[in-house]
Amino acid sequence: IHERLRSDNVPVEVAPLVWSFNKVLDRVEHGFRSQQDFLARVAHELKTPLALIRAQIELERSSSIKAALLNDVEHMSRQVQQLIMLAEVSEIQNYNYQKLNAKELVSEVFYFLEPIAKSLGVNLSTVETSSLVINADKSACFILLKNLLENALQHSPSGTSIVVTLDKDFMRVRDFGSGISEENEKYIFNRFWRGEHRRDIGAGLGLSICKEIAQAHNFSIDFERENPGVSFLLRNVS
Repeated sequence: IHERLRSDNVPVEVAPLVWSFNKVLDRVEHGFRSQQDFLARVAHELKTPLALIRAQIELERSSSIKAALLNDVEHMSRQVQQLIMLAEVSEIQNYNYQKLNAKELVSEVFYFLEPIAKSLGVNLSTVETSSLVINADKSACFILLKNLLENALQHSPSGTSIVVTLDKDFMRVRDFGSGISEENEKYIFNRFWRGEHRRDIGAGLGLSICKEIAQAHNFSIDFERENPGVSFLLRNVS
């Protein structure tokens, strides 16, 4: 998989074809290496909770362990669901692009997350400085925004707000939570990395999925530390 075509001593007319083919091979190798690393990390992440469940079932007979078992199962179920989601959003051919009104998309995601936000005492609000219309896959963008807001909910104290700002060429999701340290900032989009001060253990894949969707749509997704909280900025760079 690491072999490449030689580009020296070839006719000038053929050289561009050789270079292009080698670039394709570079992408294939990168994808292969990434998938190998990804599968290894998945196996590692799932091994521990599975071992715990097995040990608890074998050693315990009391019904008091049900809560712990359910917690482990819920954690694994969330991981599996997000792994499936990540695999789906990584395949660009699955997307159906159409003109989307960003305000309507935000309203749909707010409606979906409102019960969770209310239970946590967090307010969801929108600031629209200008109409924003994007050419995108609706389902994928719903997942992107939902994951950003779920991440914000995990770090937002009761009584605070999460604000989605819409402008003609960007969308910003801002929370007023505990934020993130400067040394951990570089890990924020890494698969399976989990930030501090979360309300649950999470699967550590939500922001990775956001990045995959953003790249597929040629959006930039940038992270900014605020005082207090953090914000994520989405821009169309096409």
